[in-house]
Amino acid sequence: MKVSSFWIVILVVCLLATGCQKAKSGIKPVSPEEIEGHIRFLSDDLLEGRQIGSPGLEIAALYHENCFRGLGLDPLFDGEYRQALELRGCRADAEASLDVIGSGREWKLKRQEDFVITSLREDTPEGVEAELVYAGFLIQAPERDWDDIKGVDLKGKALLVEVNEPGNFPGGIFDGEDMTYYGRWTYKFEKASDLGAAGVLIIHNTKGAAYGWDVIRNSWAGESFFLPDKKQGLFFQGWIQKGAAENIFAEAGTSRLRLQAAAEKGDFVPRNLGLTVRIRQKPSFRSVSSENVAAVLRGTHRDHRERYIILSAHFDHLGRDSELSGDQIYNGAVDNCSASACLLALARFYSQQPEGLKLNLVFLGATAEEKGLLGSDYFARNLPFPNESVWANLNFEMTNVWGETEDVYGIGAKHSDLDDICRRAAENIGLRYIPERDGELGYFFRSDQLSFARAGIPAVWLHEGITSRGKDKDQIKKKHRQYRTSRYHKVADELEPDWDLSGTVQIAVWAGEIISLLSETEALPGFSEHSSFRRPGGDR
Repeated sequence: MKVSSFWIVILVVCLLATGCQKAKSGIKPVSPEEIEGHIRFLSDDLLEGRQIGSPGLEIAALYHENCFRGLGLDPLFDGEYRQALELRGCRADAEASLDVIGSGREWKLKRQEDFVITSLREDTPEGVEAELVYAGFLIQAPERDWDDIKGVDLKGKALLVEVNEPGNFPGGIFDGEDMTYYGRWTYKFEKASDLGAAGVLIIHNTKGAAYGWDVIRNSWAGESFFLPDKKQGLFFQGWIQKGAAENIFAEAGTSRLRLQAAAEKGDFVPRNLGLTVRIRQKPSFRSVSSENVAAVLRGTHRDHRERYIILSAHFDHLGRDSELSGDQIYNGAVDNCSASACLLALARFYSQQPEGLKLNLVFLGATAEEKGLLGSDYFARNLPFPNESVWANLNFEMTNVWGETEDVYGIGAKHSDLDDICRRAAENIGLRYIPERDGELGYFFRSDQLSFARAGIPAVWLHEGITSRGKDKDQIKKKHRQYRTSRYHKVADELEPDWDLSGTVQIAVWAGEIISLLSETEALPGFSEHSSFRRPGGDR
């Protein structure tokens, strides 16, 4: 994508102001001023919200590349800082229909009110009919001795499944109220595809999904994206409202409560409902190009070994909405400029002292996170070095901008040996390490660290704690709650004058201590016994 000379001039001026160059002497610690410089540029209206396929996203990519280049970091991809990837955009058919046939009658469900649906298969016929099978939670978890399938052939079937996992309550099986990857909707789609199903419909409930039907309806109304190098097996995939599902069960001569209770038990077997669904849809597709940006700093310590730690943060966001009155730009200052700033500041900090590094650091600016973690997914599946040489992924996402805390926690750290390493690192710098919070919301499965875990690499999202330093111990907790309520994924996510970026610096310092501990770790970090990412028989 070409950028006009006007944009290039603006970019160069801003780059010179950010300090994205190796210091001539001395090692400067990460500072709030450095963090603010990066946030201020990346969240500026100039970049128009950094939407996929936009000039603004290209400027953000160029900013990362020139920072890495100015710091003297090596390009990661055969002499290039960019890793090109093709995305396919899919827009659901606004006239899609879903009919249920059985018991001598058929009836239509209402699109968006009762169901949302699409297909990522470009060869999907306009009409598909399939027998409807209730498949419980559609989970196969050998490490937990759980199998909802029991060898039943589900090829060509339409699967009706529950969101989340059995025992989704305090003390329940799996992880109680905390969501595991088996409970995430993406796992349901992947498993249905692996089983050769014609399609899958997930029954919505607000607690299990961690958001209401309005979120699903709104997000499925727009364009979705996928990577064309990954097989798409389903002719249809979507969600169905709980009330509509209950009507289907009643037509089948049973009840939702009865079947859901059966699915909570280990002896559950999929049940054919004696009904057929007919799906009619014609989604449209297009190609969009995007790029990850990454560099490597190779350690020069005399005890250096060819190991890698991948530090990551995504730089894309939601673009602009021309239908809004007033402000139309989703600047994404917290999500995710704060994290990109932390990544770039750490790149500068370590570039000044490669002789202290016993391993290699990779700095990844990931694209298309907001479209389904697509940039990090592609990167993690196409590493330019052996998977087993990667010690960990440290991901920065919506990094704390509201001041220092007395505690921290690692989202997803409990899946691997990183939990102990993150704890030790926190204690080494005088912070309490507390258990992960809000596990029922499944945050680990909603940012780029998931891509690395799925590729067999222990990963963690480094998160601030809940106790503020200073008189008001609840300040950051209140700020975080206000952000989630009124600014997250809204045009109001902008740089604020009352931010205290010492909190961002604190996360960077914690990351540095984690890197130090990992560099002294002899054994390859692995996944915990009950993690869904543990690979049987592997080194992890």
